[in-house]
Amino acid sequence: MFGSQKRSLKPKAEVIQRIEKLALKIARSRGYDVKTVRWKNNHRVMASVGKGGVLNLHTIYQKAEKDDLTILTDVMKGTAGENERERFKRYIQKHLPKELEESRSRLIVLPPKGMFHDLNKALKVVLPLLRKPPSPMPKMGWAPVRVGNTGITWGTHRDGQDGSLILVNSVLDDHDIPAYVVEHIVWHEICHEVLPPENGSNGRRRVHSKAFREMEHVYPKAKLAEQWELKNVTMLIRRHHPRRKKRSRTR
Repeated sequence: MFGSQKRSLKPKAEVIQRIEKLALKIARSRGYDVKTVRWKNNHRVMASVGKGGVLNLHTIYQKAEKDDLTILTDVMKGTAGENERERFKRYIQKHLPKELEESRSRLIVLPPKGMFHDLNKALKVVLPLLRKPPSPMPKMGWAPVRVGNTGITWGTHRDGQDGSLILVNSVLDDHDIPAYVVEHIVWHEICHEVLPPENGSNGRRRVHSKAFREMEHVYPKAKLAEQWELKNVTMLIRRHHPRRKKRSRTR
């Protein structure tokens, strides 16, 4: 009872206005063209940049300090280091209500129009490959840059209460990434929308079945994109992974 009462307390209006100004200032310093802040209680998304220069923030950031907002923006931008990402997670765990904290994911979703590639444009290229487009159409967005020590998750397909969400790793939103690579990832995730996982003869859940692979290669440049991804994954890890960057500088 006391916990729910404490959680419902909201900061004063002048405090929220100060945080909004600070959040906009930090976001602009990172290159985001934002004009206003909109507070949300989305179960999945901590922050996003919407149309018309709207910076969407979860209400838990109404209690944030400057460092918290800076880290959040760096996570959005994909420039946060390992320590910053850990602080980001700790802030969410500390402030997010328990029922939301236990939800499957806490995401930061960036607009589909990136710095170099537009996901909606890529979607328009691949949709004619379908006999019947999905309805409703999945929402598209860039996810902040995230790479592992040995691999990269290029994209993800998520089911939600308000429709499907396709996220593409912002590691692919760069000047030297071919458009057909982005299109291939979008098409791959659309295939997940059309062909859900199936159970094999051994009882195991198969996400990439034979039918899925056949459908994936309906995209004319699928093999070319797969070859590019295999050839350049190490380069992209070195470009974006904090530890790999540090090692490369000492050589």
